[in-house]
Amino acid sequence: MLWRDLPPTLGAPNEGFFYPDPLGFWAEARRWVHLLLGLEMPGIPMSSALALSSLIHVGDHVERISWARSIHRPHVVLFLDEPSWQASGIDVEPSLHQIPDPHRAGQVYEGFWGTAADGTVVGKAPQHPATHRLYRRQDLDEFLRRAPLRAARPVAAPGN
Repeated sequence: MLWRDLPPTLGAPNEGFFYPDPLGFWAEARRWVHLLLGLEMPGIPMSSALALSSLIHVGDHVERISWARSIHRPHVVLFLDEPSWQASGIDVEPSLHQIPDPHRAGQVYEGFWGTAADGTVVGKAPQHPATHRLYRRQDLDEFLRRAPLRAARPVAAPGN
């Protein structure tokens, strides 16, 4: 399959949304979204959690970060890799979290959570979702549960 880096879409899925997922990236990303939104909205169906989230590929297009933040006004931004986080320019005081590599004793992966000046909760995942075989699910879930969501902007009740 030829991958074309197309701009983000609104109202219609980007053609890359339906590509084959042999690494389990999309399944794991959906699980992360559902867990995070479920912290503030217990019982939220997976389909509703996904409707309230966006996954933006930045690549060499750093301007997509500010574009997405201005359009979507997210309460939580979770970067999946270090280069995207560094390119974002978002300033937070990070609270570091480590998860162990279950296959290599002493090896840990570091992520963080923090809150930006505008109240947006910002994190950097300790591992990329495509590498889900390099961490234990319960360790990553614990990292996600540590997101300081109560410190974020208030979440409106459904229907408001």
